Amino acid sequence: MLIIKHHVTSPLYRSPAGPVECGTFITFRTALEEDPAKIESVRLFYAYGLQTFRLGYVRMKEESRQEASVWFKAEIQMDEEPGLFFYWFEVRLRDGRYRWGFPDESSRGTRAETRDRSRSFTLDGSHPIPGFQVTVHDKAFKTPDWIKGAVQYQIFPDRFSRGSRFDERRALTLMERPGRIWHSDWEGEVDFKGKEPAGYEACDFFGGTIEGIIEELPYLASMGVTALYLNPVFEAQSNHRYDTGDYLTVDPLLGTNDDLVRLFEEARGRGIQVILDGVFSHTGAASIYFNRYGRYPLAGAWQEMRDGIASDYTAWYRFASESAIKRYRGSEACEIPEGEEESLLYECWWDFHSLPNVNEDDLSYRSFICGSDGVLAYWLRRGCAGFRLDVSDELPDSFLRLLRKRVKEERPDAYILGEVWEEPTAKISYGRHRDFLLGNTHDATMGYVFRRHVLAFLKGEIEGDQLALAFEKTLSITPKEALYTQMNLLGSHDTSRIITELAGPPLPGSRKEQAVLMLTEEERKKGERLLVLASLFQVAFPGVMAVYYGDELGMEGYEDPFNRRTFPREGPGRLAAGKLREQVVALMRLRSGTPVLKTGFFETVHAREGAILFRRYKDGLLDAFGKPIAGPEQAWIAINRNDQPATFPEHSGIGPLEPESGVVYLDGDKVFSF
Repeated sequence: MLIIKHHVTSPLYRSPAGPVECGTFITFRTALEEDPAKIESVRLFYAYGLQTFRLGYVRMKEESRQEASVWFKAEIQMDEEPGLFFYWFEVRLRDGRYRWGFPDESSRGTRAETRDRSRSFTLDGSHPIPGFQVTVHDKAFKTPDWIKGAVQYQIFPDRFSRGSRFDERRALTLMERPGRIWHSDWEGEVDFKGKEPAGYEACDFFGGTIEGIIEELPYLASMGVTALYLNPVFEAQSNHRYDTGDYLTVDPLLGTNDDLVRLFEEARGRGIQVILDGVFSHTGAASIYFNRYGRYPLAGAWQEMRDGIASDYTAWYRFASESAIKRYRGSEACEIPEGEEESLLYECWWDFHSLPNVNEDDLSYRSFICGSDGVLAYWLRRGCAGFRLDVSDELPDSFLRLLRKRVKEERPDAYILGEVWEEPTAKISYGRHRDFLLGNTHDATMGYVFRRHVLAFLKGEIEGDQLALAFEKTLSITPKEALYTQMNLLGSHDTSRIITELAGPPLPGSRKEQAVLMLTEEERKKGERLLVLASLFQVAFPGVMAVYYGDELGMEGYEDPFNRRTFPREGPGRLAAGKLREQVVALMRLRSGTPVLKTGFFETVHAREGAILFRRYKDGLLDAFGKPIAGPEQAWIAINRNDQPATFPEHSGIGPLEPESGVVYLDGDKVFSF
């Protein structure tokens, strides 16, 4: 029986392996286990492009015969335009039969499976193409060196620290807006009910400030943090501030523009770069631009559409009749608050009336955000080190390209991080493949795929060999510049807390149940052990080690708002004094202070059941980018998820590991274990 062999990460089968620059010549090989006399021809079929794809093929030539297999070879030069190249194999036998070699799903698409039927697909870019993938990126694709392998700390500003000079009386004067709730007690529970009639709208505040973050910079620096990512800080109605009210003004509850600039400066003085959250797919209804509630003196889009008063911002939004809205959004129009009559219909973000969508193709909006004196330039010139782009897969590629152009012109080493939950290189949204990691838009994306793989392994849903294949697939399709700057997170403001995810019961169906459900003593012990193992994966895998505030303390909680509780203060009996913090912080410092763990080469050495071993190493004195780096030559990271001891290859020098434990060696010296 004919067997078609191909392995995407092996240079025997594809050279060079992995993502390539535009114009690169790639040699493809396949090994056929069959009597050569039975083979009529072998062809490599391919589809290349991005928004649309072109189909082609090349006849492969016999290269050699080795015992029971015959090798075929073809060389193809990649296109000069960034895009995706998918390929598969067709074998024609002399008896008239055909066989095809497509990616085997059980190997995460890294090996071939032999099929007696070809797979069907379209070439219009609206559906996945089931071939082996080559990611072809721009030759000039370059990401900032300071973020490669960085240790990043994410802060939800309202919940981190008030600061020593906090003025509660001033904060109370800002609670007059309808729906807002104030918590005098920093240790109090988050609100999940809201006020009638609207209900929960994430409008309760604890009063965290930028000054409070500045005062905690020594704490962050002591943990080895080199990058600080802040959830939105601009004026808004809600506590999460994704309903931007004014892109050019810091929310008064947090402080002033001068406070933010001082944070940039003082953080930079401690070796920490600050990244802001850019929300450009929608604004708040209570914004200076839409001004639905008349809180700003100048007319917004709402005033022009309702009263005919001219506004500079009306073209940013889409107003329509109810039938037109339904055609555009689907079966329902924008959500209307209970008890409120909607006189004007407008396109909303996921039908939340408080978040009117913007039209990113509007030239005045593009200029406002991406212009020479726009929002991006304004904050970059004041010390911002980059932007995390909220729901960036909902922004048009053309807008993202313009955004990148402006950011890199203002500050070539600024970082552009995209919120993308799926595998980003071949993601399809709005009916087409997206231009995310080809050198035209983002530097990197949030590592939710990494998170899913790690959680699946630690929760026993997959074994070590499947995790190794998942990582191998990531390495094979992600450009190196993006791979080493990817935000490898375990938790965020949009997920359950990592310790709850690892050890707690499944997500309850109601916020009322989530509010009271905490880990038992046994669940907590297990969760702390698994959290340290999860952190070891962050140390081992290329990319940014991203820590959500309080995860180093084992803060618990399910989804919004319970994943956004206040950061506990230091003190006797508090979480901050626990062993968990010592272990997680030790790993953060180890990653931050060890060059080979930041930009060294990566390989999986051993993966069996619940045990896995990684190696980070230099090539001579050089890292994965061909640059000399100091420090140890190699690092070994071993992880045992099992409930029994695990052994590893003798040449690694790592002895048996106890159940649910891990270890790090640098040049043969044990530097971390638990």
